Amino acid sequence: DWESVTCAFLKYLIHMKLSTFCILCCLSTSLSQAATYIWSGAAGNGIYGDANNWTVNGTQNGYYPQSNSDNAIIGKNAGTVTWSTSQSYFGATRQVIIESGSTLLCTTTVGDLNVDSFTLEGNSQLIFESSNALGLGRNFTLNFGTFTAEEHGTLTATDISGFWTNGKTVVFAGILDTSSLSGSGTIELASIKSAQLGGNLYLDLFGLDISTSDPKIQTSVAQVTENGVTKVLINYETVPEPATATLSLLGLGGLLLRRKRQ
Repeated sequence: DWESVTCAFLKYLIHMKLSTFCILCCLSTSLSQAATYIWSGAAGNGIYGDANNWTVNGTQNGYYPQSNSDNAIIGKNAGTVTWSTSQSYFGATRQVIIESGSTLLCTTTVGDLNVDSFTLEGNSQLIFESSNALGLGRNFTLNFGTFTAEEHGTLTATDISGFWTNGKTVVFAGILDTSSLSGSGTIELASIKSAQLGGNLYLDLFGLDISTSDPKIQTSVAQVTENGVTKVLINYETVPEPATATLSLLGLGGLLLRRKRQ
């Protein structure tokens, strides 16, 4: 009868809607899953935005890192990888890891940087250069991992005529390995010189752990600006032990007394 046909039709529609909903949910889940892209450099051109330079699970997938859930890993001694002038979009990437001996050079005609965090391992480098408009699309973390005075990552942004900082914040993080410190010196983590448009760039240095349990080592972190260049520096100094200092003073006093008698 008509009532039975109507009920059957409604059940069919409900089933179809549920099936479609399930399919959409599955697609959404698969699209939102984080992909980890490993730099292979197979294209031979050093271009970040060339899908042929990246692999996921050992194979190319026709894409390069360009999603909020994507991770990008540029391995050790990869040379210079360039976000080139032909790319106007860096890609909304969750994390970019640059390992020791590798450099990521960000230079573009126009574009926004949309990355949640950069990790600089060993003596890797992150360089911003642009003669046009390079902008920060979001706050980001600059993580130096565990670093030493001899081997540490660096951020350089000293050749940017139009840097749209947009009032964003760069959070510095990392742990200084003080076990190998001796004498005194300065570790330069960042050097920034640019026109800061759309609001000043803020540097949050509270994530840097430079503490030491050795009373002979004194450390401090500072943000200084000289001749328009803003630098993030870690200063360290090895101070003599109290007993050594006392002996030095006694020796100096004895020398002065001897000279006076003579």
